[in-house]
Amino acid sequence: MIRSLLILLLGAASAPGAGPAPCEAHLVLTHQPQQLLVASGMCRSLVGQPARYQYQLVAERWGRNRSRSSQGGTIELGAHQEAQLAQTTVSLGPTDHYRLRLRVYDAAGQLVAQDSVRQDP
Repeated sequence: MIRSLLILLLGAASAPGAGPAPCEAHLVLTHQPQQLLVASGMCRSLVGQPARYQYQLVAERWGRNRSRSSQGGTIELGAHQEAQLAQTTVSLGPTDHYRLRLRVYDAAGQLVAQDSVRQDP
């Protein structure tokens, strides 16, 4: 059973003077029983034509033990389409710290959107 749902929208990042960002990235965090955190990396197109993006979702956890995972790939979003880019599950103890980072790049490799969250008990 899902205990809580937290949506973090930190806005899109774009290069100075480059104009509005072509997409918006956000992390959706769902806390589940057994001290599990499910993180979904989402991206929503803000432009009126299809565009190709590269993405990377990095999850790090540290406390008694340390773990790091990274997922990445390429996606083509249609006009104003939203899609899930990646999903990961992190097991958290009461004294564990974690950091999640989602970054989205355009076809030229420029960072166009990002979101992140960090918890320190």
